[in-house]
Amino acid sequence: MKAFTDMTRGRKLLLLLLCLIALTAAALLATRLAPSEETAEDTTQVIFSLDPDQVTDLSWTYDGSTVTLRKDGDSNWSYPDEAFPLDAAYPDAMVQALSEVEAAKTIQEPEDLASYGLEEGVCTVSVTAGEETHTLTFGDETSLGGQRYLSLGDGAVYLVDSTLLDDFALGLYDLVEEETIPSMADLTNLSIETSGGTLSIDYQEEGGLAYSDQYTWFWDQEGSLTALDSSLTQSLVDTVTGLTWNACVDYQATEDTLGTYGLDVPAATVTVQYTESTQVETNETDENGDPVYETQETPATFTLELGDYDGDTCYARLAGSSMVYRIDGSVADTLLAAKGSDLLPQDVILLDWEDVTGVDITLDGTTYTLDKEVQEETDEDGSTTETYVYQLEGETVEITDALDTLADLEVSGSDAGAAPGTEEIAFTFHQDKEAFPTVTLTFSQYDSSSCLVTLNGESRLLVSRDGLLDLMDTFRTLLQGE
Repeated sequence: MKAFTDMTRGRKLLLLLLCLIALTAAALLATRLAPSEETAEDTTQVIFSLDPDQVTDLSWTYDGSTVTLRKDGDSNWSYPDEAFPLDAAYPDAMVQALSEVEAAKTIQEPEDLASYGLEEGVCTVSVTAGEETHTLTFGDETSLGGQRYLSLGDGAVYLVDSTLLDDFALGLYDLVEEETIPSMADLTNLSIETSGGTLSIDYQEEGGLAYSDQYTWFWDQEGSLTALDSSLTQSLVDTVTGLTWNACVDYQATEDTLGTYGLDVPAATVTVQYTESTQVETNETDENGDPVYETQETPATFTLELGDYDGDTCYARLAGSSMVYRIDGSVADTLLAAKGSDLLPQDVILLDWEDVTGVDITLDGTTYTLDKEVQEETDEDGSTTETYVYQLEGETVEITDALDTLADLEVSGSDAGAAPGTEEIAFTFHQDKEAFPTVTLTFSQYDSSSCLVTLNGESRLLVSRDGLLDLMDTFRTLLQGE
């Protein structure tokens, strides 16, 4: 029993000793983070300020790279290489950040600058304003975060907002003024030229080019237009019009150096033709004396060249430009793999139902002819509305919902050019359209799980056989009264 008691006391002493060690370490850490009252001041104060308009020279060293800029009397910033496309917003933001620097704490007598990360510094900034040049050195971020040690070379160490470094944590190529990619909202043509050929896509809103006016994108094959799926094609177009530069890697590429990026012979040339709209004055005024503007539309062209991949990015440039960028590799993947056949409509049928005048349905060897009639209904308030109904031999058949279901059939696959098997059900839609007075839709056997869709003589899409058989039962009930 005594031995057990001694063991218990020993454990308690060990725990007390460990707690003492932990408290001592915490006290030492607190001393490190919060110097004694004799050497530290906790009052927030402005420790550095300058007039941004007086700055003439600015340089900083970050991550082993030094950038030096100069501002002339007209407040224009420049880099020693005059060809460098400097975005002046960056140095402007830098000197503005230095216009007034506040410290939350001042350590007047630091024992060892290295312990604050200030012996070499994370970033060193030199700025000349008027006749004076100042040097600011950023050290480590505090363990609790949110603050960073800063030296002004006056022997003290200051704790400043850690975000102050963000304006200077930049290399030369971070300062590039990138070329603007136009909005290209009113696009008329997209072409992608690769070693495998050219994909040309037109945007046409005029009717009569397809059996449905809902199709506006067309695959242009030497003047022959084929309707494309609106969603798939718009996604491809958005890949181009939504393009952004990841980073500039060369601002002065030449014919001799373009090969470094695979841009001497581009992997793809992407051309967008669009209409650019601008507001121009008419030299007239309205009744309030304000100038009157009109919209001026001008054809414009955007051309992008894709080069080699570099990791998960791809080199790219605007045609004829000396500036080379990285873009997301997924963008290049999409553009290089684009094929017209992959953009064909995924709709079983996409009719403009208001243009349909009637439909012939062939089911179980019998053809049923339904005419669409307009019926007027007047409510109790006297308002008249028009509704469309289908009639079979003078009798109204509530078939509208079933016809709508055709467009909702889920596509399960495709087999372009497959020979139709035994016919299951067929439709001939009559339209009030000169170019496409009829639209034919046939479902035939394909295999045990799918049926083949033939639209206007073209067989390509597959739908679920079970889903089609259910729909056929619905039409039997409506047409045959089963």
